[in-house]
Formats: sequence, structure tokens, C-alpha cells
Amino acid sequence: MPAVMVEDVSRHFGDVVAVDRVNLSIGRGEFVTLLGPSGCGKTTTLRMVAGLEQNTAGRISIGDRVVSDAAAGFFVPPDHRQLGMVFQSYAIWPHMTVFDNVAYPLRIRRRSKAEISDRVRAVLRLVEMESFADRPAPALSGGQQQRVAIARALVFEPEVLLLDEPLSNLDARLRTQMGDEFRALQKRLGITSLYVTHDQEEAMALSDRVVVMESGRILQVGAPEEIYQRPASRAVAAFFGSPNLLDAKVTGCERQTDQKFKLGITGGNWTGQCLAGEPFSEGEPVLVLVRPENVHIAANEGAPMAWSGRIKSAIFRGPRQSIVVDAAGLALNVEAPALLGANVGDQVHLNVSPAGAWAIRPDRASSATA
Repeated sequence: MPAVMVEDVSRHFGDVVAVDRVNLSIGRGEFVTLLGPSGCGKTTTLRMVAGLEQNTAGRISIGDRVVSDAAAGFFVPPDHRQLGMVFQSYAIWPHMTVFDNVAYPLRIRRRSKAEISDRVRAVLRLVEMESFADRPAPALSGGQQQRVAIARALVFEPEVLLLDEPLSNLDARLRTQMGDEFRALQKRLGITSLYVTHDQEEAMALSDRVVVMESGRILQVGAPEEIYQRPASRAVAAFFGSPNLLDAKVTGCERQTDQKFKLGITGGNWTGQCLAGEPFSEGEPVLVLVRPENVHIAANEGAPMAWSGRIKSAIFRGPRQSIVVDAAGLALNVEAPALLGANVGDQVHLNVSPAGAWAIRPDRASSATA
């Protein structure tokens, strides 16, 4: 039985549709991330699971309990859903110590002093904050406050942990560190987690599955690598980084497995090969995704898909450099090693292997369920 089931759930604010018929099933112990730009409906979806927003259509279940059914007029308030939640602001009470912040959910549930002490000490030890138990909350750093917020959400052993952009207030280095630490903790505890972020790299690094949303609907659901390398639509492909999206036509199709095909393609003044998740007929139009890191600058043309061009711009980004190459009027984005030594004006050859290019239908509908 899934830990969380969202069935045809919608949320309307007057004439505005914030969430539109979302379907999602989350397995026990799974880490699922809702990913999308601001206003896509991801936080509203999370808040409906939490009970902080009431769905205007559809049904939500936590384990074997229905907690909200719009058609039946049934709604379980948030404090009866056995959910832990970590907010973007952490919501740490400044007038309390670390111990009292974490103990609060147990005190309102009228647990004994002995149980509160044991549980709070245990969960603070889990997040490596036991030595800070008596410290006033305002004396904590951002990363420490985030640990306290996670400890408070875990202390009463919730069925599901909900997290609304919990790392967004941290600097880049600490955000990566805390994300890695939380993912390791989540795996160790096996707690079901539903996470919201607009940060693509964060979603890729933390999740078992990613749910990409736009305009209140789910575009695609899948493992991080699948979403990134094999998007189902232009919208999903374009959401991650600065992809090369190339219009082409199919010149041949060869089945490799039940779910993978190798295509011959032509873009007019270039030809090549790529992979696809479905068969195409000769002459059909396709949109070919080539991620910038899959474009290689080489001494000569030696791959099925290749271009020659001149470097228009090169931006140093520490471990890598972002390059734009003009290849006969086609602007191609390339992520190259920082030590490559590419300079604006250099003539270069670009190669892409078939495994580095993915074809989708240009008119692919943007909706999915899982």
C-alpha cells in the first residue's frame, strides 16, 4: 500500500486553477520531490497533503486512511494526519531553547516527561545537535536551525515527512552539505518524504523520483536520470539548464530494446544518430535534446553527429566553462573542462555520440501521472 496517494486532486482559488487533476502515488520509504518554477502548484500540492489547504476536487490518502475527499465533504485537519513538516523559514521559536523547540510536538500530545526527554535527546543525537540542547534558538546558525527543524519534525515519528524548500535560505556550500546529510538520514530511517524545491540540482541529488510540474499539472514523473536525460516533452527538457533543442527529421529507425530505439536524423545541413523511447517513421519530425555536457570539443570530426564552428563566447565557471559555438548559424551550448583553453574566435569541431542525444515528438503533450 502506498504511503501517500493523491487522486485527481485539484485546488481552485476562485477562477484560478492552482493545481489541476494531479495524480501521484508515493511508496513507503520513498523520497519524492515536486519540482518546478514559482507558481507551478508544487507548494499548494504539498500543503493539501499536509492539510494546510483543502482540495476542491479529488481524494488524498495517507497509508490506509483517507484524509481528504472533496466529493464526500470529508477533511481531516493537519494535526490528525501524523505528518511532520519542515518549512522554508524553519519556524523555530526564538523564545525557546533547542530542547524545547524539539519537545513541543510531544508536549502538545501530552507525552510523559520521561518519554519527552528520551525522544528529544535521541533525535538531537541523530541530527548531531545533542550538545546544543540548552542553547537559545536565536544563537544558532542557519544550518543548525535547519537541523532543529528536522529534529522537531521527526521526534513524534510521523508517517510522512513533508519539506517545503528547507534549504533555500542557506548558502550554496551549506545547502549541498545539508542536502547530502538529510538524504543520508532519510535513507537510514527509511521515512517517506515529499519534498518541494525549484532547484534542479537539489532535486536530482536527493530524490528517488522527481515530479516536474508546470501550471498546476504534472509534466513527467521518473528517476532523476530519466527526467534529465530522457525528458518526455520540450517543457521538461527546457526546464533543466541550457539544453540544445534541435529540429530534425528521421532518416531511419532501428529497435535496440523494447523501450529504446536508435534513429538516423538530419537537420538540413547536418546529420547524425540519437536515441528515442519510441519508434519513428522515416520523414517524421523530431526534437533532439543534446545536453551541453554531452557535446565534446575534439580535434577532428569523428562522431555520427558533428559540427564545425567558431566560439562566440566562453564564460569561466570554476571547474568548467560555458561555451557557445556558432556552427553555420546554429548556436550550440557546450559545457567544457576549465582547462580546455578555449578562446573566443577559435575554430572547433563538436562531436555528440548517439547516447548523448534524445529524440521526442515536437508536439508531445505535457501531462503525466504516477
